[in-house]
Amino acid sequence: MLIEDITSLLSNRSFKVVGVNARNIRVFCLDKEEGLYTVMLLDCGNGNEFTSLQYNNIKRQVTQNLLQNAGKQVHFQTLIITGNAAGAADICQREEQAWILDTRNNRLVIYENQRNDFLGIKKDIEALLFQAYETDSSVHSDSLVHKPSEQEAYVRKGESRNNISRFLSPCNTIIVILNVLVFLMIEIILPARTGNQLFKDGALSWMEVIDNKEYYRLITYMFLHSGVSHLGNNMILLLFIGDNLERAVGKWKYIVIYTLSGILAGGTSILYNLFKYNLIVSVGASGAIFGVVGAMAYIVAVNKGRLENISSRQIIFFAVLSLYGGMTSQGVDNSAHIGGLISGVLLAVLLYRRKSKAGKSHHNV
Repeated sequence: MLIEDITSLLSNRSFKVVGVNARNIRVFCLDKEEGLYTVMLLDCGNGNEFTSLQYNNIKRQVTQNLLQNAGKQVHFQTLIITGNAAGAADICQREEQAWILDTRNNRLVIYENQRNDFLGIKKDIEALLFQAYETDSSVHSDSLVHKPSEQEAYVRKGESRNNISRFLSPCNTIIVILNVLVFLMIEIILPARTGNQLFKDGALSWMEVIDNKEYYRLITYMFLHSGVSHLGNNMILLLFIGDNLERAVGKWKYIVIYTLSGILAGGTSILYNLFKYNLIVSVGASGAIFGVVGAMAYIVAVNKGRLENISSRQIIFFAVLSLYGGMTSQGVDNSAHIGGLISGVLLAVLLYRRKSKAGKSHHNV
């Protein structure tokens, strides 16, 4: 069990147990000349067992008791062990001294506003989680939704700002790789990247879809790009935002949101350009990516304005800026962008469920 393993880890580092008359809370203290270094473990299976106000009251009481008994400065660090990082984020939004051990997504979550280490225990915790994962090969991904008190598998994933592994969620990474491979393949086989060639490759055109019933173009256009900069801009955005969405909804729901957003974005483009009788050819993953942005905007909103390291202000600013950039540029299919954004929001409403306050939940696959 993770809590017992961390207890042993702290005991080996000479931390002493501090008696606390509260359920699901353990407090450990290391008495040093320069102050009392205190670690508090919160066992939060659902992530919402403690509100931010309750947490601050508990922290204040523990700090006051330690000050009265020792008269030294108290240095505090909290470890929130939970299967619902989004639910526990309410505590961490303004708290610099609380990390989340996300058992569902197998990572240590450290927000940008928080300290990156505490007496060197971050590295020890990561090593402990990695060792637990190595020795428990029988655990598979479907079992990672249990409460932290049960046997879990953990992967060593630091959530610091500079840890590149946080951008490598499996399905999102595969989509990025497919886009790059398709671009390279077409570049090598058909190096003349003209609009006509893109049309033959499977670009989106309302005439071909409606008149010739070439519906496959609603899929193929998402994997075609007009140049290196077009591909690079789209894939960089997808790496940053798609990673967060995949962790929030799960692998299969992420694939559904990404794919359907792209298809619906293409459908919006077809209807708009048919109505305007614009004879244009559209390519690129931006419609699907705007779907990812729309889904993230909804999920961040229902999680009280923050999900991991993304706030509602950031995601809305990004969406508005991207739409404005498209509307003020030539050669951009803005109807696909708007259609993808709206589709992403609607799909997230249908597919995403937060854990309820009563502790019941809808687990993402």
